[in-house]
Amino acid sequence: MEYLESDLNIVPKQSNLKPIMNNVNEVSSFLTRSFAEGRAFNHKPLIIAFDGYVGADWSIVFRLKEELEKHGISVNLIESIDFFKNSHEIWGTIEPYITVDEHFGRMYKGDLSDFLDENAVVKVKEKIKKSSDNVIICFGYGSSNKMTNTFYDYVFYIDVTHEDFIKSVQKRNLWFVPKGGLNAQGAADVGMSVQTFKLTRYVYAPLFDKHRRNVLRKMDFYVSAGIQQKIIPRPTFDYVMSRLSQQPFKLKPLYIQGPWGGQWIKQKRRIPENYRNCAWAFEAVTSDMSLLVEFGEDVFEVPFDTFLAKNPKYILGERVFNRFGYFFPLRVHYDDSYDGGNMAIQVHPDHSYVQKQFSEKVGQQEAYYIVEAKDDSEVFLGLKDGINLDDFFEDALKSKENRTSLDYQKYVNSFHSKPGDLFLIPSGTVHALGKNQVCLEIGTSYGYTFHIYDYLRPDLNGNLREIHLDHAFSVLNSHLNLNFSPDRLRPTLETIRVQRNGAEYLFERIKEILFEVRRIEFSTLWEDDTFGDFHILTVIKGDKIRIQSEGSTNSDITVYNSKTIIVPACFGRYTIQGGQNCVVVKVLIKRSTT
Repeated sequence: MEYLESDLNIVPKQSNLKPIMNNVNEVSSFLTRSFAEGRAFNHKPLIIAFDGYVGADWSIVFRLKEELEKHGISVNLIESIDFFKNSHEIWGTIEPYITVDEHFGRMYKGDLSDFLDENAVVKVKEKIKKSSDNVIICFGYGSSNKMTNTFYDYVFYIDVTHEDFIKSVQKRNLWFVPKGGLNAQGAADVGMSVQTFKLTRYVYAPLFDKHRRNVLRKMDFYVSAGIQQKIIPRPTFDYVMSRLSQQPFKLKPLYIQGPWGGQWIKQKRRIPENYRNCAWAFEAVTSDMSLLVEFGEDVFEVPFDTFLAKNPKYILGERVFNRFGYFFPLRVHYDDSYDGGNMAIQVHPDHSYVQKQFSEKVGQQEAYYIVEAKDDSEVFLGLKDGINLDDFFEDALKSKENRTSLDYQKYVNSFHSKPGDLFLIPSGTVHALGKNQVCLEIGTSYGYTFHIYDYLRPDLNGNLREIHLDHAFSVLNSHLNLNFSPDRLRPTLETIRVQRNGAEYLFERIKEILFEVRRIEFSTLWEDDTFGDFHILTVIKGDKIRIQSEGSTNSDITVYNSKTIIVPACFGRYTIQGGQNCVVVKVLIKRSTT
């Protein structure tokens, strides 16, 4: 897979660390030596686990078996499925979490140990003890579990990026699911059936995120995901992750087409030619993204959730970690409707609603920072004074059921938008980005979008997009939309800091939004400090900037125009260097309740 050097996160090589292995042959040589050394002392077989995330490529196990047998070492393979209850038992436990709602599910709070068959694990372990083979490899999801923690000589963990995870569940039969368990009715925007999407989001993701954190603490080797498979000894991996979490880092961009998508991002970035448009350009949508790491001569990819799991307090800071745990609470991405269409008329739920309905942590709050706009661009935001919500619902329902147009402008405000404007979107506020503009969307992670109207427009697969009227009108906050001035959602700028070369401006905060947005305008040099909180920086104006820790040259990191970087909470005092008339948008979790 192609990548840009500018997207790499560079960690200086350390000669005293164990080397990274590049292929199965090197792993085979290592295990052959380990077996020979162990055999000389105890004449016991070498017992190895290959665990991994959903979508892991287990072919490395079979190639390794072949290589070891070439050296005269007998190998016995055992699949982890032997450790677990049968699929019908497991399905009986998890099915309610994906069938509770037509469109959405409910987050499963347990872990993989819920599905272990303890008697089966004991039997497998006894079988292994009696084996006459030289090497025994247990492989598959959950190989390294609470009952086998001390059983293995080596544990390998095969990671998977979110991109590859989605591709995997689109193509393969899903673990835990008996034949006929899932129906194929309905299609989610991510290109799979609604039930499959719900299974991956509400069961697979929380289960395997938790399992990955457990295995990362005890593994011996990390097998990287994505662009190049690397087998990394844990001390080396831990060093790289620790070093990277103490310097500003970039995520590998992710580009997604959409029915309303525009052409601005396509012109600015290296987008595949077959993309009709780019609706979303993910800059810091962390759960979906990964980091590209250069360590000496090696380049490998690490899912952000893996990276966060290793050193969460370095990245998030003590205050944010205590509140959100292993969860990065903000996201930043571009919405591109330039020469495209309007977004769907939509609304997002608050914290209490998602906790009650879906067992999620955080509701969705947003802001649109307008980057580019044509003269006719507008943002739809809030309900008009004097409208009747029941009438709005009835008209929306008729539109959905009869597939007829909805006069949404009868109910929804619209405002002219221009570059530099910020629109705040608290939970419960009806809204949409109009055509012919590009915004930097800032919001909480990872939320819910309830569509009210989508112009009878098909998705890229030719299916009408989902409409969620029951949820939408349950969360639509009439107080926010009807009883205060829309100007409150179009905040003014306040100067909060002035330096010799520029100034920092704060967009007016409101208590309904947990983050704040600032704009830094400077020439040549700007001095800043994390004060124990992470910063998300996006270069809006200027060819590039360089970020450097005060007094250190080892953290000199370049960020180009339109790109985003995350400055970890532990970074402390730093400088931003640039040319003339630079503009940087800064986002952070606010400390004040106002």
